[in-house]
Amino acid sequence: MKTTSFKIYSSSKEAWEAMYQAISVAKKSIYWELYIFLDDEIGKPFFDLLEKKAKEGVVVRLVIDNWGNFWFSKTRAESLLKAGGELIFFNERKKRYRGWWKRFWARTHRKILIIDEEIGFLGGVNVGEEMQDWLDIQVAFQGKVVHSLLRAFAKNYIIAGGNKKNVHHLLKYDFRVLHDEAELVLDEPNSRKSFARSKYTEALMRARERVILFSPYYFPDKRFLHALWLAKKRGIRIDLLIPFRSDLRIMTLASYAWFSIMRKLGVNIHLSSKMMHGKGVIVDDDWAMIGSTNLEYTGFYDLYEANIKINEKKIVRKLKDTLEKWIEESKNITDEEWKKRGTMQKLKEWIALKLYRIWHGNK
Repeated sequence: MKTTSFKIYSSSKEAWEAMYQAISVAKKSIYWELYIFLDDEIGKPFFDLLEKKAKEGVVVRLVIDNWGNFWFSKTRAESLLKAGGELIFFNERKKRYRGWWKRFWARTHRKILIIDEEIGFLGGVNVGEEMQDWLDIQVAFQGKVVHSLLRAFAKNYIIAGGNKKNVHHLLKYDFRVLHDEAELVLDEPNSRKSFARSKYTEALMRARERVILFSPYYFPDKRFLHALWLAKKRGIRIDLLIPFRSDLRIMTLASYAWFSIMRKLGVNIHLSSKMMHGKGVIVDDDWAMIGSTNLEYTGFYDLYEANIKINEKKIVRKLKDTLEKWIEESKNITDEEWKKRGTMQKLKEWIALKLYRIWHGNK
């Protein structure tokens, strides 16, 4: 019996409109955790609405990352508090001690919103004016999988310093309950295993015909490259979509540094002219995973991430149609074009690659 329903949004604007509407009709609670939530032209209407809902008696609890919101307005936070809402800055090193580097770097990169403990939103969408023209993927869903999302929010709320009593009733739910249509895929930086990375590898190992990978930042490790090689050896078509120029220039250059190897492996590389911030994978017409985890080491092992694996064929098809449209509108890199790039460009890529490896201990 079907237990989960989905709706897909393919841009920041579409997702914002849907989330704003969902918040406006909330009757019981609003739980929101995300990496960037700016009090600018885009964020201000959200904060105004959240204050309005808090004054109406709706429980409003926000967890936003301390690093991602470094310049956040204290006045805005105090205003929400006076209205009866709650805003907590996620700063894990207040609570846990796992070495100076982990204490500095570990943060929440999740983008999850839960309305009335019944409707969940999850994907790659932050809130900020800079992102209003971005391509992105966000999914809204209802069903039992929302319960797993509630527990994930409650746990990070507590880690961030929130009162456990406020979310105690949410901790009764299990994290990784498997459902016919969906599975929540969560990662934490205090674990040596990345569940998202395992799903990406599973996609390459189990695909019958085609795998579509998409991420704004791309930096594979040796095991992932080996999985790519094995997939191509089996005749699997692999498409990789990344932005031609992302919002983080060093990450763009680090991604470019891998293109020669990727081309040798037979991967089709597509560069989106627009900033593409979606993250995920689509396997044949069978299943897809979308969420907040980028295809690189930081996302796999250093951050709190949230993704959802979707098995419903109709939704997978919609996602695939969206990605195929983005790929059609992108530029496909050929071997000849790539060889013609200048010496200065190659030097920049080499430097970015070295810096990234130093940042992550040459992994």
